[in-house]
Amino acid sequence: MVLGNVLLRLGAVVSIVTLTGCGMAPVSTVRSTTAATDALPAWTEGIATSGASTPATATVTPLPSPTLVPTPIPTLTPTPDVPALDERLQIFDEVWRIVNEEYLYDDFGGIDWEGLYPDYRARIMRAQSRDEFYAAMIDMVAQLNDNHSRFVPPASVEAEDATASGQETRVGIGVSVQPKPDGGFIQQVFPESPAARAGIRPRDRIVAVDGRPYAVSDGDLQGDIGTSVRLTIARPGAKLRDVLLTRQEVRASILPYYRRFPGDIGYVAVPTLWVHDMGEQVSGALTDLVAGGSLRGLILDLRSNRGGWGEVLSGVLSHFVRGQVGVFFGRDYVRPLVVNPPAGPDMRNLSAGLVVLIDEETASYAEVLAAVLQAEAGAIVVGARSAGNTETIYAHALRDGSRLWLAQEGFRLRNGTDLEGRGVIPDVLLEVDWTRYSEDDDPQLLEALRLLGGGPK
Repeated sequence: MVLGNVLLRLGAVVSIVTLTGCGMAPVSTVRSTTAATDALPAWTEGIATSGASTPATATVTPLPSPTLVPTPIPTLTPTPDVPALDERLQIFDEVWRIVNEEYLYDDFGGIDWEGLYPDYRARIMRAQSRDEFYAAMIDMVAQLNDNHSRFVPPASVEAEDATASGQETRVGIGVSVQPKPDGGFIQQVFPESPAARAGIRPRDRIVAVDGRPYAVSDGDLQGDIGTSVRLTIARPGAKLRDVLLTRQEVRASILPYYRRFPGDIGYVAVPTLWVHDMGEQVSGALTDLVAGGSLRGLILDLRSNRGGWGEVLSGVLSHFVRGQVGVFFGRDYVRPLVVNPPAGPDMRNLSAGLVVLIDEETASYAEVLAAVLQAEAGAIVVGARSAGNTETIYAHALRDGSRLWLAQEGFRLRNGTDLEGRGVIPDVLLEVDWTRYSEDDDPQLLEALRLLGGGPK
């Protein structure tokens, strides 16, 4: 069945391993694109399309956005069959055309996009397996080298969608891990998982797996149900310890972490904007905090947040700002970012103020969130300069179930500042590796508390 092209907008791409995201736009209008052959290079006239009688049309529907770290190249599940040549060429031509017509940068970042056409078309025709075909498609889109745009094979599309739903079930120990040079930094521990029962906590670091150093390929330590793995865990301020865990099915629930500090200071850590209901979850966290008594100040922690969906961005912003706060722009259009009143607490009148924590891995719509709060809500930004990678990406669903994520929009604040290649510049520059500290000793968090007049923890 021909699905056509469904266009989604995002502000970050996802790998739950790194809780990434990009700028993904909210669902908007649906439009029809021109036939796939209409925009191909002029010199391709007369090239056989292996019997394809009529070029397929595509329907495009913008969705929300997520930013990767940089965007990981999708992995391929070995499959022996190869799509028919007609189908391969139609998918190839459609992807090439979409990039040619819709990519944010009309100079393609210095890449000779038209010049790539004959070489990659030849690779597509020579492909002897599904894996070889998808590898060529991945490689072609990767030439754009913008850390957002990418081609995703069907199996990886399913994994993306499961992660974005916030309801993914996987077999493992129940953690999301960010690879670091000296181990795997644990970002999330899922409830009722083997890791949670073993007392593993966020900010712990996996330094060894079955007696050898943790490797990037270890990822989140997934594997077959019932298999065991021995981990050596480092915790700031504590001795190394070994734990033996047995893998099981785990629901990968990605949640914000929140708490109240002395002095009526609230704290909310938002790990990603990629999960569709993260806006509602943040609203719930703020509601719980306010229910415990009025807040004088709030700390919003966006460190290592790689972005996500536009609707989540707007939902979180709605607690702090109103009206137009910037514009998204494409090759030949602009659309305003307008923030409406929230369903949850109004946090615009905190007497002590708002502090936002960022680091080098804060990216995409998480950067937009921090920058808007800095410019429009008077937030004090503490930490290190953010990634400077803020394009909005659109997801085009292709006929075989694969997906093209394409950078199609940039963002400017109301004052004209474009964050791409610049990032968010902190008001208080404090460049430390916060992942090596416990929450009690985190220098950036302690500085935020000091700025808000919070008491000792």
